[in-house]
Amino acid sequence: MVHVTAVDHHAPPLETGWLPRPELSVAVLPRGRSYRAFPDDSHLNGEGYTLHPGDGIPFTFELLMRPYGFLQPGDEVADTAGRAWLFEGPWNWTAFDAMSPGAGPEWPLALLTRSGTPCSVADAEAVAEATTTGSHQETLQHWMSLTEASPTP
Repeated sequence: MVHVTAVDHHAPPLETGWLPRPELSVAVLPRGRSYRAFPDDSHLNGEGYTLHPGDGIPFTFELLMRPYGFLQPGDEVADTAGRAWLFEGPWNWTAFDAMSPGAGPEWPLALLTRSGTPCSVADAEAVAEATTTGSHQETLQHWMSLTEASPTP
């Protein structure tokens, strides 16, 4: 079991010295491993490994959980406590106020913008519905129980 940390599309395909040249890379960490992201969030500090679907090596993905699958990096949301947050990934939330982040946003959430533009009614309703029950902490605990890993510090 692994947890996916990034999916990258390559156009043109990567020059790896192997054929076929990969057009898709999936960065993963084995169960029980966490990583410390660099400031640009693009590297796994050597703790993960990369799969190249389409390279002829057989493997199967089965999705067990996608935390915050209803959000996209860059989404801005408001929580029930009246705080605005920038979502940059499941465990990477930035509050717009000067207060400490605390335990993350308090559900339910209201989607404010998507990629810096006003969101559609359908997207806003999807986020509101997805966060009607549960909490950020419950999502975190569920992910940790599946991966046996802790979130990025």
